[in-house]
Amino acid sequence: MTTVNDAPEPSEIWTEVTSFSPEESTTFRIARMLLLLSVARNGGRKVPSVDRLGYYEFFADNPFIVIEGDMARDVADRASLEVAGFSRVQLAYASSGPRFMSRRRRLQHDLAQLIAFGLVELTGGGYDITESGTVVADNLNSVYADAYRTSAEIVLRRLASRSNVGLERSVERWLGHSWLFVDLLDDVNDAEIPPSEGAKHAEGEEQ
Repeated sequence: MTTVNDAPEPSEIWTEVTSFSPEESTTFRIARMLLLLSVARNGGRKVPSVDRLGYYEFFADNPFIVIEGDMARDVADRASLEVAGFSRVQLAYASSGPRFMSRRRRLQHDLAQLIAFGLVELTGGGYDITESGTVVADNLNSVYADAYRTSAEIVLRRLASRSNVGLERSVERWLGHSWLFVDLLDDVNDAEIPPSEGAKHAEGEEQ
């Protein structure tokens, strides 16, 4: 159908709008990471490693996964999340393993950008938001940002005090052993393997 001045059909515009995926936006992802690190600093929680950052960031966006019991604290946390806008019934929870893997692969790139922008820094205690980063995070005002702050606070309170071994066991139970194994293989494949002593010696002879 021909449109006036070759303008696109309304249906085409709507398709472009609805097909936007926040996870594909680097700006969205690094803004969300800033929110997490801001909540961590405000709560006195440390983020000592990239692995922990990945866990905290993923579960803060999927918080019901980490709330397993029916104690008073669990009931209160679920209620807070529902008031904030999170739903227990999400199709995303059915594919938590693949979604974790997808976000894990982007994590280091996004973190490197935040460090390059001077919004995050690596300190003796791990990764921390800078003063400039705090200013940016404090100016992120939206329904989603407020909901994510609530979720991040709950997730950090529940996970930050766990030992590395305890956290890994919990994550394995939540996501499944197979996905953590794939994650480990990705780390091995991405690693740079140093040359053997024999290879170094041969290279020296060639020179």
